[in-house]
Amino acid sequence: MMETDLLTPKERYNGVILIGVRRNEIVEFIKVYAENKDLAKELLEQFLYEKGIHPADFVVVDQGYESVEGKEIISTRTESELSAFLARFGLRLLSNGVLYLQGKKEIYQITSVSQDLLEEIKTRTEKTARIELKEEPLRVDLDEINLPEGIKEKLKPLELMEDTLIINYAEIPISEILKSVTKGAVKIFESMKIGNFTVKIFDENLHEVIAKNKGEILIKPPVIVWDGYIDSVEDFEFQTVNGNVYNAPLFLKAYKGFLILQEPPPELLEKLLRIKEKGFLKLKGKVVKIKERFTIIVDTKNPTKYNGIVLPIKIKLPYLGSKEMKEILEKEVGFEIPLEIVEEIPTKYRTFKSILILVKLFKRLQSKRLEKEPLELLKDALSLFIGEKNESH
Repeated sequence: MMETDLLTPKERYNGVILIGVRRNEIVEFIKVYAENKDLAKELLEQFLYEKGIHPADFVVVDQGYESVEGKEIISTRTESELSAFLARFGLRLLSNGVLYLQGKKEIYQITSVSQDLLEEIKTRTEKTARIELKEEPLRVDLDEINLPEGIKEKLKPLELMEDTLIINYAEIPISEILKSVTKGAVKIFESMKIGNFTVKIFDENLHEVIAKNKGEILIKPPVIVWDGYIDSVEDFEFQTVNGNVYNAPLFLKAYKGFLILQEPPPELLEKLLRIKEKGFLKLKGKVVKIKERFTIIVDTKNPTKYNGIVLPIKIKLPYLGSKEMKEILEKEVGFEIPLEIVEEIPTKYRTFKSILILVKLFKRLQSKRLEKEPLELLKDALSLFIGEKNESH
């Protein structure tokens, strides 16, 4: 039995109508869900009649039974992908209510679009089809990075793109370095289907887009960072967006790139290595095959935590030597520094992080004490930083 009050938003149990409208309220898109084909056709015809739309102005582009297993309702909130698609054409998704599925596993749908919208979709599709997304080989080129040669040599194994444990006493900014030296272009899917579920892979906050084409995206090789002190292990689980749409775990977003784990729990590292080894994981009982690899980089100052875990490569980055620290510090402040000044810095402060703090202090002092020589200001900054009394005051 067909429902009355077709244009009134309310709770519905037999069928629902989703529409895409422009700002001037002109309907350009109609999708009808109903218990069966006949009811879907009746609802579509009645809607066209009540809105004063001539049937010849619309074209049915898709119809048939659609799986709704796992869904409880159909509404504008559950149809986020459709809403996003329509938004690209300047349309807003509306409905005449919420359809309660009451345990149904499938439901009939008819999708109809205006002649104008169909032409616009075809035009955009033809333009998009002409864009060929070409991958470029992924590589790490450390020759371009501005670091002391000794440090560059220690980091060379990263060019092999194998899982690596970096014992980073020098607190070298591994993520920044990898982002600057990782070259190439890789293709990922905007989302992937797992049974009746949609998993969103592309993340505008993590991926740098080069080009897009029909759900495929060409990006720079991802270098994704997870910090064990501030981030959550839940980042590595499927997270519900709405309905049957999920956000991909962080490691799936690192496909064809690097996943940098800063002080990760050993259990998390073991889990990720196991996923890589087996080549699959599960979502609600559905198996997800992992076709593409991602490289794990563990960045730690506490290597004993990982004694029982075997990674192909281990890189040791000790505290900076006097000459290394002198070279880096001189590049930051822009003048020559006597080696004996650097040699007085205690070992625990000979790190990249310490250099950044020291340079910040130096520049702050420089803006306040214009009459002092730069070298004297640097000495003052050092005294403040390491907690020694500054005799020059």
